[in-house]
Amino acid sequence: MPITTANGIDLYYEIHGEGEPLLLVMGLSLSSKSWFRTIPALSKQYKVIVFDNRGVGLSGKPNSPYSIEQMADDAKAVLDAAEVESAHIYGISMGGMIAQRLALKYPERIRSLILGCTTSGGEKHVQPSSEVSMLMLSRASSTATPEELAWATAPILYSQSFIESHRDLIAEDIQRRIEIPILPYAYMLQLQACLSHDTYNEIQQIKTPVLVIHGDEDRLVPYENGVTLVEKIPNAEFLTIKGAGHIYITEANDLVNKPVLEFLSKQ
Repeated sequence: MPITTANGIDLYYEIHGEGEPLLLVMGLSLSSKSWFRTIPALSKQYKVIVFDNRGVGLSGKPNSPYSIEQMADDAKAVLDAAEVESAHIYGISMGGMIAQRLALKYPERIRSLILGCTTSGGEKHVQPSSEVSMLMLSRASSTATPEELAWATAPILYSQSFIESHRDLIAEDIQRRIEIPILPYAYMLQLQACLSHDTYNEIQQIKTPVLVIHGDEDRLVPYENGVTLVEKIPNAEFLTIKGAGHIYITEANDLVNKPVLEFLSKQ
């Protein structure tokens, strides 16, 4: 159980496989356990590094404001602890925000960038519906159990057709999520960091190869945000997952891993 202490907190991380280093950065409220469908495919060819963001899993959970830049510094600290000079970075949702800031602040540490179901924030950010926003905000004050909360948010994380046909896979996801459930205050601190994220006027500075991935039925981070990333980042490639919601790494795991590996192999 490797743990490094950096930026005033403990950061838990794991390393799987061998090869060029690939850092996976998870999204809002989820620990590194949520990469369980992705790690087996990518670690066959890469040294896959996963970690728990501040506020989740086995990492520290300070009760003071979080920022995306602060979490990017945490990600860099994990690379340092793993003795990695530069790595491919794959971030989804909040993890994609962290990956953007990491690439802007520490470009020499980045070999390539994969941005999944995420946004630049800022003036062109397309908000989710008010219903989705209210549900996300209400989670911190809910008296429901972690499992009940996870099922309540399933309709905004997965496409309706996937919910109807693959409840078993969603149940597997939820069991991983609730092994170490996020504390309400830590959830709000992460959410507030996401709401403050804004790289819109900076992302054109990213010079590394970039692949943007987005499901076109994403209700939490609407698809238009992926389009904006591709329009702003020079020479970015775009992979649309038709019919997929926010958690496309569950809905289309095999479909996504192949082009991800093809993209990485070209860098």
